[in-house]
Amino acid sequence: MVKKIVTREVSAAEARVFLEKALDCVDSAQEALEKGKWDRASREAVQGAIFSVDALLGTRYRLRSGAQDHTQAATLLSQKVGTEDARKNAARFIKIITKKNVVQYEGRHASQAESRSLTRDAERLLDWVKAEIASM
Repeated sequence: MVKKIVTREVSAAEARVFLEKALDCVDSAQEALEKGKWDRASREAVQGAIFSVDALLGTRYRLRSGAQDHTQAATLLSQKVGTEDARKNAARFIKIITKKNVVQYEGRHASQAESRSLTRDAERLLDWVKAEIASM
């Protein structure tokens, strides 16, 4: 049985705000890395990735995932955009999201390696989102 993806409508103005927030979060993640703040860098990278996906879906399709399960946003991204790059970036997004519980809720600190990996993946996802939006 195919699980129905819950979506919410997004205005053009909201989509622009999501992109601004994605840019801010990824920038904050980079700054935190430079300061050796691994937990902060990881949290900002995760949030930046979520905003990135919301920005692209909102800009192009005027919707975003409304589910608590962020993997549904990845499915939506892959299905709606439908390109190989979209599938690769949906997989990148899932990789980031699977670390969300670790960096936000577990009783341990994020490692330097985790933080660098999450920030790098969030940067790459955001770069792709910006290119997709610019090509519209």
